[in-house]
Amino acid sequence: MLMRRPRVSRAQRVQRVQPGFSMIEALVALLVLSLGLLALAGFQVRVLVDSVGASNQNLAIQLAGDLADRIRANPAAAATTPSRYVTDWSAGSTNGPRPSCEGLKAACNAAELAAHDLWNWKRAIAAALPGGAADVRASATAGGVLLMHLAWDEPAVLDPIAPDPDWQCPTGKACLEVSVAVPQP
Repeated sequence: MLMRRPRVSRAQRVQRVQPGFSMIEALVALLVLSLGLLALAGFQVRVLVDSVGASNQNLAIQLAGDLADRIRANPAAAATTPSRYVTDWSAGSTNGPRPSCEGLKAACNAAELAAHDLWNWKRAIAAALPGGAADVRASATAGGVLLMHLAWDEPAVLDPIAPDPDWQCPTGKACLEVSVAVPQP
């Protein structure tokens, strides 16, 4: 008696000829998925770094606006030549200026109030911004204008925009310039 071999479909023959083919497909799919997730993780890190940079710039703008308001509130000290608000890149001292202009019974003249404003402002910059520093200069070309320069560490900046050399921004820092029109008393 002759026995017939069972019929084998073409798919079954291919499967017999190439055993383990689905394992290779699974490994390739895993590799593609891994590369996609790695790219997504890199993108997420870049977004977080940019978010920190934007937050630092926002804080710098707020701090510049704070001093601008203080300057406009004290025109007697701001409009003098040289302005009492002009300062260099040095850090604020740990001890406040004397006499203190804080509290209800404080009696400060315009120059003392300007010194107190600068002291508070420099301390706020050092506390709020990483490596924060600032200076204020009188504009040489526009009378009655003060130029505030704020600088902070921004290690994530890949291609920083070089500030104007006249600013004398500290090396390796991100800088911001804000101009304030000084009201005349």
